[in-house]
Amino acid sequence: MSFKADPLLGTVSTLLADDSASVEDLRAGLAALLQRCTDQERLLERVTRLSDGFQRAERDRGADYLKHYLNEVKRVEKIVRISDRYQEMLRELNSRLTCMANTDYLTSLENRRFACEQLESALDLARRYRRPLCLAVIDIDFFKLVNDRFGHHVGDQAICAVAKLLAQSVREGDLCARWGGEEFLLIFPATALPEAFSLVEEVRQCVAAANLPVDDRTSLNFSVSIGLAQFDGRELAHELIRRVDAALYQAKRSGRNRSQVAG
Repeated sequence: MSFKADPLLGTVSTLLADDSASVEDLRAGLAALLQRCTDQERLLERVTRLSDGFQRAERDRGADYLKHYLNEVKRVEKIVRISDRYQEMLRELNSRLTCMANTDYLTSLENRRFACEQLESALDLARRYRRPLCLAVIDIDFFKLVNDRFGHHVGDQAICAVAKLLAQSVREGDLCARWGGEEFLLIFPATALPEAFSLVEEVRQCVAAANLPVDDRTSLNFSVSIGLAQFDGRELAHELIRRVDAALYQAKRSGRNRSQVAG
C-alpha cells in the first residue's frame, strides 16, 4: 500500500518531512500509527488463532474420517471372514449331505440310488469305448432264518460282516453297494466274464469261511448266492439287472452257496 492510498501514512510522512511541524503533531501522528499497528497485530493474531483452530479442526476431522474408515475396513474384513467361514460351512454341509444321500446307513457302503447312477455311467462308457462290463448281485442265503433264530440285531451284524468282506475284496475302480435288504451289487468296469467270475467266487468263498460270533458260545456261519452277467453292449441297465436277477434265482434254486452266470 502506498502512502498516497493511506491517509494516515501520508500524514505521518508529511509531518516527518516538515521541519516546521510541531512535536505534538508529530507525536499524535506517530501515536495514531502505533495504534493502527497494534490493532493490526491483534487482528493478525486473531486471524492466526482462527486459522490454527480451523487447521486443528480439519486435522481432527481428518483423524475422525481415518478412524471411521479404519473401523469400516475392520467391519468389512470381519464380514468377509464370516462369509468365508459360512461358505466353508456350506461346502462341508453339502459334502456331508451328499455323502449321506449316497451312503447306506447300516453298512457304510454306497446305497442303491448311487449304485444306479454309477451303473448308468459305467454302461455309457462301456458302449462308447466298446469295453466289457460285468454286474453281480449277491444275496445272503437263508437270511430270514438268521433273523428268526437270532433276532434282527444279529441279522444286521451278518449284513455288516458281508459288507465288510465285499469292501475288502473288490478292486479299486469296482463298485460295491448295498442293493437292498440282504442283497449287494457289484459293478466290474472294463472286466470280462471270466475275470469277474473269479472275483465273485473269491468273495463267495471268503464269506463261506467267515464266522460271525453271536455270543460267547455261538458263532454263525452263512453263505451267499451270486448272479453274474456280462453287458452285451446294447441292453439298458434294467435289462442287465433283470438277467443278473434271473441268474441269482437260478443259483438259489440250484442249492445256494454258488455263483451262477446268466445265460
